[in-house]
Parts: sequence; structure tokens; C-alpha cells
Amino acid sequence: MSTLPLIVCVDDNEDIVAAVARCLKRDQLTVRTTLSAREALSWIAAEEVAVLVSDYDMPEMTGAQLAGQARRARPETVRILLTGKRTFETAIDGINQGEIFRFIAKPFDNEVVRSAVLEAVARNSELLALSGDRQKRERRTALRNALESEYPGISTVRRGDAYEVTDDPWRDAVACGLVGLTAGLEK
Repeated sequence: MSTLPLIVCVDDNEDIVAAVARCLKRDQLTVRTTLSAREALSWIAAEEVAVLVSDYDMPEMTGAQLAGQARRARPETVRILLTGKRTFETAIDGINQGEIFRFIAKPFDNEVVRSAVLEAVARNSELLALSGDRQKRERRTALRNALESEYPGISTVRRGDAYEVTDDPWRDAVACGLVGLTAGLEK
């Protein structure tokens, strides 16, 4: 399995997906192309896809619809829309349905696509880091709720009461008779 960021390019025009893949070939990326929006969705659902580069006007669904479904399946996948339709409605549709990171007009400049994809890869890394922070917060909240249900009032501090946090609160928990609380719960 490759550790390089996976870029999925989808367009109903074989020449376009080939052109996008060509402009990304010199970068440290894994590029996968398809002519099918449904196949692209299956890849996004099954794998860590860093960036989706999609055409707007396709027969199975619009690029905005694809981006919206990709966002629901894997929110950290950054979405770029290629479009020959340079209308306000196209932009609004992409933003509302798929929270598009960049719009790129066709015909496109290879360096514009390359730059946008590299920026999207960086954004994907940021989103993955934020996702990890969110998961850690959720675990802490679950732990706090479990403690509160087993030891009612443990998380409540009344005004005037003070608690000194020592260098090793886990040792203090054991001293208070709270068995099973170890630093391993932080992970």
C-alpha cells in the first residue's frame, strides 16, 4: 500500500483525465483516473483519498453532486471542480453541494491544476490532523461521561472548593480509590 497521497481524477472525457494525470506525474502523488463518477465514489468510500478532481458536467451525476457525496463519505477529501460552464449557478451549486476547494476553468493551464492539487493535498493533511484532535476530544468526553455515571458528582466543582492538580493526577486517582484510571486512557 502506497503512503503517497491518492488523487482521484474523474471526467467523462478520457483526454481530460489523461491531461490531469500527466500534469501531476512529476509530483510525489498516486494518481488514479476514471470516466465514472460512481467508480470514483467507491474509491473514496474504500480508501484514504486526499483530493478529488472532478469535471462538473458528467452523464451519471454532476461534479457538484459527486463532490457532495464524497464530502459525506469522507469529509477530509478535498474537492476540486473542473468546469467549462463558467456561470454563477455552477459555482453556487459546487459550493452548496460539495464545499468545493477550487474551481478551475476548462481549458486549464497544467500549472494551475498542479498548484491547486498540491494546495489541496496540504489542506487534506490539515483536515486529517483536525480529525485526529476531534477524535481525541470525543474520547475524553466519553471518558468523562463514563466517570460521571459511575461516580456521580465527580466532575462537579462547587465554588469555594479547590483541587490541586499534581504532576501525576493518575496516581492521585488511585490514592482516592478510583481503580482502573491510568495514563493509558489518554491515548
